Amino acid sequence: MNGCCALAASILCLWAASCADSEPREPAGQSGGPAAGDSSDAGSGATPGAAGTSSQVGGSAGASTGGSLSAGASVGGSAGGAGEPTAGDGGSAGASPSGPYHAVLGQLCPIESTIGVVELMLSPAPSVQASLFDRPDPWIGEPELRTSTCEFHRYVPGVCGACEAGEVCSLASQCVPERRTIKNASLRISTGAEERRLAADPQLGGIYSPLDIGDASSTYAMTLSWDDTEVRLDAMSVARSDLGDAMVTVESDDYDMPGALDASWEPSADDSIVRSRIPINHHAGGPTFTDCRAPVSTGAFHADAAMINPLAVRTGLEFQSVQHVFVAAAATPQGCVEFRFGDSIPVSPF
Repeated sequence: MNGCCALAASILCLWAASCADSEPREPAGQSGGPAAGDSSDAGSGATPGAAGTSSQVGGSAGASTGGSLSAGASVGGSAGGAGEPTAGDGGSAGASPSGPYHAVLGQLCPIESTIGVVELMLSPAPSVQASLFDRPDPWIGEPELRTSTCEFHRYVPGVCGACEAGEVCSLASQCVPERRTIKNASLRISTGAEERRLAADPQLGGIYSPLDIGDASSTYAMTLSWDDTEVRLDAMSVARSDLGDAMVTVESDDYDMPGALDASWEPSADDSIVRSRIPINHHAGGPTFTDCRAPVSTGAFHADAAMINPLAVRTGLEFQSVQHVFVAAAATPQGCVEFRFGDSIPVSPF
C-alpha cells in the first residue's frame, strides 16, 4: 500500500463518533483473555468467527464474543464492544482534562467515540502515523447491525435547518461544531534507551514518520500530548506480519451482491487481534462501513450479507487487507484514543 493509501486508510479508521457524556468511563477487559494486547474495538459469550446472525441494534446490548473482544454492549451501557473503554464524547472539548490518561493494553475504543488512532506498522517499511481530532465524528453513531465479530455502520444524512459557520448537521439532525484535526499534538516514542519525538503537521494535523529505532522484536512505549491532555502507553509488543493462512471469502461471485464475508487465519495463543474496516465503495462515499475484529486465537471473523452488500455499490466491494495488531486504548474527556502495533496483510476475497 503506498503512502497516500495508508494515510487514507488511517483517516477512514477515525470515522468513529456519536455523543456520549462528558466524563471518561473506564476500560474493561479485552481480547481473548485477561487484559492484554483493535480497528480497533471490543467482550464475552458466543464463539467469534461463527456465522452469527446479525441483529438490529437500537441501543440494546448485542452479542458478545469469547474473551472480551466483540461488538457487544460496552462497559457503561453505550454502544460498542464489551471490553472497550467508553469515553466522553466530542462536544466535551471544552471540558477540563486531567490526567495523564493511561492506555490499557488489550482494550479497544468504541468506534462512535474514537478521536485518535496511533499506528506503528512494519511494512512496507517500519513507520508511525497518528490522526487526532478534537471530537468524535458526528456522522457515526451506533451500529445498525452486528454479529459477534463485526459491526455495520450506515450513514444517513441528518436533516437540519441552515447550520452556522463552523457547524455541521449531525447524524442526530442537530447542528454541532465540525470536527477539526489537532494541530499541536506531539508523540514521544521510546524503546530501551532510544527515543524519538514527533510533532503534528502545524497546518493539516496528523503525524507521520519512518521508524528508525528498535525492530520487529522490540516493545515500544508512547506518550501522546496535546493542549493540557496527555495519554501514556506502557511498552507494547508489535504483532508479527506473517499471519498464517490468512484468507477472506464471500458467498457469491456476484460482484454487486457478494453476500456474507468470512475471514480466517491460523490461530495463535497470544493476545493480539485481527481487524479490518471495510468501507463503502468510493463512488458512493460517506462513512458507511463494516468494522470487524476478533482475537487472533479464534481464527476467524464473520459479517452477514446484510452488512456487506450495501458496501458493494457501483463498482463492487473494496476489501484489501486485514491488520494483525496488538492494541491498547485510553478514554479521555474528549473521546477515546487507540494504539495499534503490527502490520497489514494484503488479502482479498476476489
